[in-house]
Amino acid sequence: MQVASLSRLLLAAVVFALPHHAIAQAAMKPLPLHAALQDKDFLLLSLLQANPEVRDTLVADTALKQVSAERQQFLTMSLRTCKGTASCTLKPLVWTEEEIRAVSFALARAYKNDPSLRKLVDGDLRSSGAYVLYQKESGEDLLVNAWEVCARGLNNIIAVYGQGAAPRYPQIDSISFDVNSADFQQRIASLTSRISDEASTPELFFEPSLTAALQLLALNRRDEAGRMEPMESSVNQAALRSIPTIRWSSYAYSVIVVPGAGPADPNIALSDAGRRRTALAAEEYHAGKAPFVLLSGGYVHPSQTQFAEAIEMKKALLHDYHVPEEAILVDPHARHTTTNMRNAAREIYRYNIPMSKPALVVSDPAQITYIEGQPFADRCMKELGYVPYQLVKRASDTSLVFLPMVDSLQQDPLDPLDP
Repeated sequence: MQVASLSRLLLAAVVFALPHHAIAQAAMKPLPLHAALQDKDFLLLSLLQANPEVRDTLVADTALKQVSAERQQFLTMSLRTCKGTASCTLKPLVWTEEEIRAVSFALARAYKNDPSLRKLVDGDLRSSGAYVLYQKESGEDLLVNAWEVCARGLNNIIAVYGQGAAPRYPQIDSISFDVNSADFQQRIASLTSRISDEASTPELFFEPSLTAALQLLALNRRDEAGRMEPMESSVNQAALRSIPTIRWSSYAYSVIVVPGAGPADPNIALSDAGRRRTALAAEEYHAGKAPFVLLSGGYVHPSQTQFAEAIEMKKALLHDYHVPEEAILVDPHARHTTTNMRNAAREIYRYNIPMSKPALVVSDPAQITYIEGQPFADRCMKELGYVPYQLVKRASDTSLVFLPMVDSLQQDPLDPLDP
């Protein structure tokens, strides 16, 4: 009895430590995605584009017009002098630190002076939760930080998918072309020429770079982040209808999370490891541990695979393990163990599943031991900037109990295939 009471006290302490201010300010519902790839990578820029009053304010801003004019001048010059070299031609579309700071100052000033921008930032931007790491900050600072996240994300996409720079995980995330080939050089010259021509019309300061980044992702067939979106009306529709009917007190856990494991062979849909993890989840589900299984894994291994780990595991749950579709949630985007945990936390929050109720993650003993260890938490801090979970206990060799953290809502365009 004393041990059980102590466990409840510890769990309560963990829940109390959750950032409740952020939970209150970020709406517990899915983000409305009008252009899924852009909105998931650069929600701030989408909101600025979509608001006519804010757009007019920013287009008319003297400092931002100067930044845009100088960048357009450099782009025009590069088309004449770079002789079709992709890295050179794209360079004017990359934001320098000086330019990023200049825009930050201009946005901060516009926030103070323009009611429509203040309304957007303090309303839609803050409630989106997409920049939850800055929720405690003033509207002015929230806007500036969100802009700087976007600017560095734009730079990263242009560098990796236009200039051939190495991404964080080269084996699965690299450019699809030989950057030195004549074909690729011609494609980039054509792309930048179109962007330069379009810049003659009134536009927002970031739009040439945004257009370049999105077209480079399309050129490289790197639309993974937008696939199956909006999930609420596709792969997760049946489960979402069930969520309001659940009596959460009847279950030990909110969801059973299953990290995917991709095969090395492009012709194999579901790896042996993925199937074993799926079987573990089915066993826990049929034992009544949680009302939902949450499968996490995208189009990852091998690079440019046609199979999403979560979707293939869902097929196995349905056909081999007799788990009903209304009990299955999927995250077909995660590319790493870090984002398996992060995206699971996101879905729990966005789908209004109790954040204070512990969840269970199941996998093979080696991965469970890894998730439990400090090196994995350190990796999360390095790659995400926060730890997306709070460990509660190890339940078995193949499972861990955790609490999801609301910091997981933070957009990360430095990982544009799953931001």
